[in-house]
Amino acid sequence: MQSHEAWISFAHEDLKAAKGLLKLELFSAVTYHSQQCAEKSLKAYLIFKKHQVIRTHDLLQLLELCIKFDKGFEKLFDAVNLLNPFSTKFRYPSEHDLPDLNDAHSTVQEARKIIKFIAQKTSPENTGQINLFD
Repeated sequence: MQSHEAWISFAHEDLKAAKGLLKLELFSAVTYHSQQCAEKSLKAYLIFKKHQVIRTHDLLQLLELCIKFDKGFEKLFDAVNLLNPFSTKFRYPSEHDLPDLNDAHSTVQEARKIIKFIAQKTSPENTGQINLFD
C-alpha cells in the first residue's frame, strides 16, 4: 500500500467512527473525528503529490497547499472552514456550547465530501497511475 493510501484508510476509519458516534449521540466526538477525517484526507493528497507532511491540524493551511497543486480544491473551502475548529473546540470543557445534532450531521457531511473528493483525485482511474504488478 502506498503511503497516501494508508492516510486515506485512516481517514475512512475516522469517518466511520464519526458515523458510529453520531448514532450514540456523542456529538463532540463526532465533530472531532470528522475534522480528523478531513485532516488525514488532505495530508493524503499532499503525500500523493510527494509533498512533505507538515505537522499541523490547521485544515486551511493544508487546503492552501493542496490548491497549489490543483485549483479544484478551492471548492472545499466552505467544508474546511466549517471543520477547522473541531480539532480542539470540543475536546475539553470550555466556554463553548456543546455541539448538537445539526453540528454533528454537518461535520460528517463535510468530511464525507472532502474524503470523496480526494479519493477521486488520487484514484488510479483518474491519475492513470495503475500498478502493473498488483
